Amino acid sequence: MRAPRAWLACLLLLPTAACQGGAPAPDEPSHPGLPERSGPPAGMDESLRDAALELVETREQALVDGDRDAFLATIDPSAKEFARTQARWWDNLARLPATDMSLELGDEGVMTRVHGEGDLQLPVDFTMRLDGYDKHAVTQPLIYTFVGDEEEVRLASDRNLQNDALTGWLPAPWDVTAITVEESDGVLGVFDDETKDEAAELQDAIVAARDAIEPLVPPWSGRVVAYDISDVDAIDKMSSMSIDRTAGIAFPVMARPGGKKVAAHRFAVNPVHTDGGEWQGILFRHELVHVALGSSDNGSPRWLSEGVADYVAYSAVYAVHQRRRGLAQQLGSMAPRNLPTGRDFYQGRSRLNYALAHLACDYLASTRGDDVLWDLMNSFRRRGAPFPADVEARVRAELGMSTKEIVAEALAWARSA
Repeated sequence: MRAPRAWLACLLLLPTAACQGGAPAPDEPSHPGLPERSGPPAGMDESLRDAALELVETREQALVDGDRDAFLATIDPSAKEFARTQARWWDNLARLPATDMSLELGDEGVMTRVHGEGDLQLPVDFTMRLDGYDKHAVTQPLIYTFVGDEEEVRLASDRNLQNDALTGWLPAPWDVTAITVEESDGVLGVFDDETKDEAAELQDAIVAARDAIEPLVPPWSGRVVAYDISDVDAIDKMSSMSIDRTAGIAFPVMARPGGKKVAAHRFAVNPVHTDGGEWQGILFRHELVHVALGSSDNGSPRWLSEGVADYVAYSAVYAVHQRRRGLAQQLGSMAPRNLPTGRDFYQGRSRLNYALAHLACDYLASTRGDDVLWDLMNSFRRRGAPFPADVEARVRAELGMSTKEIVAEALAWARSA
């Protein structure tokens, strides 16, 4: 399923399934660069603009130097709430392996499409990279609102709702709440005040889930950032299902909103569904399969990407005869039918769609070997995202049978266990 603003959401549907992240296009050049500093638009007070840009440079230097006091001194004293959240944001970043931080003037053409308060507004791009986890630095377009004049200018805000809508900005945990960070063995866990008491336990569970799937998926770095915070607005916006039915979501982090270059794949969980036990392990393993595959399943029909994630999540722990019996019981007397391809996968009888997709992938891997799944994914990726009508033709070309025939054989296989 493809979520709004070019995020391809990866959803885990209770009680059996999960979902997956974005479908980026081929990589952009490795160093696309930031916009060049432009001249002031007609009618703008150039002296005020120059003073504002000097303030931006002061903030950037404070970031580079790790000077909290200098950074916060750039804020308008009357903007008390902004000062509070900026102090929290600074402290959050200090807990992260943040590097390559910069503040640069953005594309001033965007100012024709936004408006706000203050004496001056300018687009400013904030860039940073999570060292060891992000392949590329991530740039977030902001709108800085300044108050004052060329003699003394201060910052009153860095957000603009119109700009957020234009860029499709979704907040990271460090943007919305105080965070606690756990890091162990290539896993960076981000928690908040409501989840930090279980942070160590959850961190261990994520590491265990990562270790469990590694032998079962194509080679990958094994390094991942995971979010477990009580503010689930970002998950809700990326999900095609209601938040109460969404246990987790894996997603790509683009190097720049609207761009094509992926900086990292991460996952977030809904803390309502992380109470521990068997379900927690399945959830973490499923989402981590999506993270491990990254863009490898771009173009794959939903039944394949979600079915593979469930197949790996369950086969890491359960023997094949256990999986067969469990799926046979869950699917009952269901008759063979075509496998759902697109957004319809997450609608209607979505729980059964997950089980059916799991069964199809488990049957193919168990009877033909795991490579049949990776080869089928690679085929879809090479040829580009198909129209639903094309899926059956491609599956038949690769496997010699339709998805309905796969389901018929898989049901018989499961019921004979």
